[in-house]
Amino acid sequence: MANSLLTGISGLRGHQKMLEVIGNNLANVNTTAFKSSRTLFSDLIYEGQRGASSGTAGTLGSINPLQIGTGSQVTSVDRNFRQGNLESTGEDLDAAIDGNGFFVAESGSGRVYTRAGSFSIDESGFLVDPSTGYLLQRFGTVGENPADGPAFQVPGDARIQIPIGASILGTVTTQIELSGQLGAASTGPTQRVIGGTALTTGGGTTPATGATLLNSLDSSTTPYIGGDRILITGQQADGTQIISSLNVDGTTTVQNLLDHLTTLYPASVVSLEGSAVTVTANGTGMTTASLTIQDDVTNTGFQDAQFTNQFTQTAIGADATVVGGSLPIYDERGTEHTLGYSLTKQVDESWTLAVTLPPSAGTIIDGLIEGIQFGADGSLTQVTGVGVGDGNISVLFENSTAAQSMDVDLGTLGDIDGLSEIGDGASISFLADGYGPGELVAVQIDADGTLSGVGSNGLKFSIAQLAIAAFSNPDGLLNGGGNYYKSSLASGNAEIGTALNGDRGAIRAAQLEGSNVDLALEFTKLLVAQRGFSANARTITVTDEVLEELTNIIR
Repeated sequence: MANSLLTGISGLRGHQKMLEVIGNNLANVNTTAFKSSRTLFSDLIYEGQRGASSGTAGTLGSINPLQIGTGSQVTSVDRNFRQGNLESTGEDLDAAIDGNGFFVAESGSGRVYTRAGSFSIDESGFLVDPSTGYLLQRFGTVGENPADGPAFQVPGDARIQIPIGASILGTVTTQIELSGQLGAASTGPTQRVIGGTALTTGGGTTPATGATLLNSLDSSTTPYIGGDRILITGQQADGTQIISSLNVDGTTTVQNLLDHLTTLYPASVVSLEGSAVTVTANGTGMTTASLTIQDDVTNTGFQDAQFTNQFTQTAIGADATVVGGSLPIYDERGTEHTLGYSLTKQVDESWTLAVTLPPSAGTIIDGLIEGIQFGADGSLTQVTGVGVGDGNISVLFENSTAAQSMDVDLGTLGDIDGLSEIGDGASISFLADGYGPGELVAVQIDADGTLSGVGSNGLKFSIAQLAIAAFSNPDGLLNGGGNYYKSSLASGNAEIGTALNGDRGAIRAAQLEGSNVDLALEFTKLLVAQRGFSANARTITVTDEVLEELTNIIR
């Protein structure tokens, strides 16, 4: 009879532990990153009343063993590491792990691990858990090399230094990247050309030359004589109006006409092009030049040897497509300067990049990049400039002793990842390194756990990278309280790395992981535990009543 009492007691003890586990889960329903637990039971040893025996062939069968159990016991309390809901907090230094892994902290007596990512910066500028003062740990060398930007981390020290308000020195501009489209319809500059119909002799069989007499032209039916003249009106490329006349007679040649026109158009070239008198502007771009030659109405040959309407505009000069803008660059002291730039299409369909600088800021030593060419598909094909005109520019800033050279990256040859000659219009963007002085004003956390500093000068740079621990058996971790775990022989050693590597999850900034306690499940388990406790209590009650009956036998 004593065994039944002990069996009931074991059941009471086990279900009491089950109630304690459920109560702990319910108590932590709102605890950040809390992981719920469950209670697992097993039966105890058995008392053998009879052993098993084999049967006798053809006579008796085998006999099964007779065993009576002695109760139950709690064999384990397992944690459920299922992901909790991520809740947005809006706090820059809050972080949650979406997936596997634990943040690593130094407690003063050893490393501890947590999934609760509510962090802050202490009075010394270190990243800490404000509820415990534990120092968060970093991984790798991010934030140690000044060549990558401001360096606040000390090699060999795994603590994370975030000195809000710390000064950030300016750096010099050495690289400029231009990208965007210059427009498929862009054009180089063209000259304005005005010219007439071809002048011929011999019934149209022989082109006229400069030595040809005007009276020998096919268009001359009544020869010019002394006293006749040709009237010339028009407009030069600069807008100057032309009103002139040329006295002609039987000795006047085509060259005499060309020479006179040359005096009237000093900014143009007058010539015979295919036996047609042609006036070509020296310069390129849009002009309003025009020319009209006609006989004076008093000429003997009027109505017969006429030039009226023989000259017409044959090509309109066009301005080159120019795309320009400005961008900030920085000298060796971090002082900002504005560099103007313009891209101009040339007659040979190439482009030239030219830069300018206000005289008060300094002097352009090399401000050209020439021979920028594009293929039929608009992709960048080559930059042919050399010397002054190659792929870099040089500026001597005021108060500087040496010129500052800057490489200009226009993109990958054969690709449109930089400048391209596509699209309906021009749209250029730039990216230049270097920055002015400022101070650290904010911190952001990236998905890979990199803490990025934001400067008052707009600079964003890497400060450090959070260390993330992974375990072969997370269920083997020891609860240390305060949302922390400690490693054990069962959990294995911590495998320290970074988020998004191995089996480690991603970091979600400005969020915290909630408790994964399922209230409906816990309430159900609560009822089950209560029933189990009551049932075992009934075993003890009934056993007591039986013992009382046994005692009454001898009264």
